[in-house]
Amino acid sequence: MHDHSAARNGIHVSTLRVVPEWLDYNGHMNVAYYSLAFDVAGENFVKELGMGEDYTARTRNSWMVVEAHITYQNEARLDEELRISSRALAASPKAAHLYQEMYRGEELLATQEQLVLHVSLETRRSSPFEAEVYANLEAAIGKQAHLAVPEWVGRTIGIRKKD
Repeated sequence: MHDHSAARNGIHVSTLRVVPEWLDYNGHMNVAYYSLAFDVAGENFVKELGMGEDYTARTRNSWMVVEAHITYQNEARLDEELRISSRALAASPKAAHLYQEMYRGEELLATQEQLVLHVSLETRRSSPFEAEVYANLEAAIGKQAHLAVPEWVGRTIGIRKKD
């Protein structure tokens, strides 16, 4: 897995390449690996905010996903470069609403929306973000406040009935 990361305007961008192990018998990236790719990009994003493995080792705090929703628009295939943008849409002292988009070139492949909690690994319960991390979250949200809420945010699953 090849990974590069960069940030701009409060949005973090990671690039990954589809490897053979991620393919299924349909010849495209299996759904489990969309989740993996989003997770790798999400880890890069939270590192930029001041969290990540070093933060957890030092503070005994971490972040955990309590809800996620992935949408799939197009297939990813072997050796394609994926660009994943990650951003925080909102935050409270103990939680954040994260959103990611996966692209091949300019073509949207998938989206992911997550609710994450900041958690004490000592108590295994939610706990307030460290002050610096929370300030970084709020700054990232502020940098992209001029952007519209993505159309994929807040979707629900269901079969639409035709009239």
